[in-house]
Amino acid sequence: MEAANIQQVTALSFHDWGKSASRNSSSSPFLGKGIFSEDGIYWKHSRELVKPTFARSEISDVDSLGTFVNRLFDVIPRDGSTFDIQPLLHKLFLDISTEFLFGNSVDSLLPDTPFESVEFIKAFDESLAGAGRRRRAGLSRFRYILDRSWRKAYEKVHAFIDKNVEKALKATANEASITSSKADDRQSQHRYILLHEMSKEIRDPIELRYQILSVFLPARDTTSIAVGNALFHLARNPEIWNDLRNKALSIHSQKLTFEVLKSLMLFKYVIFETLRLQGPSGRVLRTAVHDTMLPVGGGLDGKSSVFVKRGTVVALNLWGLHHDKDIWGVDVDKFDPYRWIDRRPMWEFVPFLGGPRICPAQQQVLTQAVYVLVRLVTDFRSIQCRDPTREYVEHTKMTVESRNGVKIALLPA
Repeated sequence: MEAANIQQVTALSFHDWGKSASRNSSSSPFLGKGIFSEDGIYWKHSRELVKPTFARSEISDVDSLGTFVNRLFDVIPRDGSTFDIQPLLHKLFLDISTEFLFGNSVDSLLPDTPFESVEFIKAFDESLAGAGRRRRAGLSRFRYILDRSWRKAYEKVHAFIDKNVEKALKATANEASITSSKADDRQSQHRYILLHEMSKEIRDPIELRYQILSVFLPARDTTSIAVGNALFHLARNPEIWNDLRNKALSIHSQKLTFEVLKSLMLFKYVIFETLRLQGPSGRVLRTAVHDTMLPVGGGLDGKSSVFVKRGTVVALNLWGLHHDKDIWGVDVDKFDPYRWIDRRPMWEFVPFLGGPRICPAQQQVLTQAVYVLVRLVTDFRSIQCRDPTREYVEHTKMTVESRNGVKIALLPA
């Protein structure tokens, strides 16, 4: 789909489009109603609840990352042996996301953690994969009606969320009626914990479960997969690792603040290029809620506007946009972060979508991903690919990651 049409659907005529009801219903047993599935007033209220935690994370979340990344480094082999970093990254961002969403990390990277992280991550991945299969199946999803494994998996995830919801509701029982002005004063003095703030406005435990789950899903998955995919490509392009390392060493004496991380352009370009090649979503569906128009795609030359009748489902092909040779050049399939130098992407690059429904966590994803890469290239002088398969093989859940993992070796400085 043309960039102009994506801009029209997601921003310029935002109120003419809604989420696909049938697509959402297929995953509703797992995900329920939340910011990514609803429209209208419910969606607006959900976004207002979620937005403050990501605004604060730009400033305050950087310092807390160090503890968790140190734990990651403790389990990375330093003898040059082969290991798969992808599951370790899932644990890392499970720990980080549970800390800032629930107020307490599950500490899955600690050797003596009581939390059954392997079992939980497996259940979470199976829940996502099951939801993804049902969404892609469309009207044929009835063939999964006898599949009990999906329900068993997502009930494990729900049980974990519900335990935290119960604690938050008890902790905020006397605060739910506090006026917003007093709440604002308190937030300026204490860390903003999303579940606690949500529980002051949402007292129904099931609704609260689904609201926090809608944020927990991308918080755990989006950054871990982006970093894993970046390392997948860097292992096959070690000269880029060297360039990153040289830049990191040049600022080694500086504290890694939000501002410093934001200034590291080559690191950002690595993440941008990774998201271009393997973004969080390859296709987004929208349903016309009014008769409306798309600016291009009609006529013999495809440059005229197109009438779209109410009820029509339109697929926004983000993968096609990010792999368009007319935009990115004939080497569109090559991992080349340097293509971003002097490029100011607008609507031709929308991994987090755009308009009112743009992902509220996009800045946090970029900040955390850059932080992890800076720490890695500083501590390890080189990266080696240890995967016999050179090409990227997709494993599709509700997001896409490498089916073969990210098998590498890291050689310490």
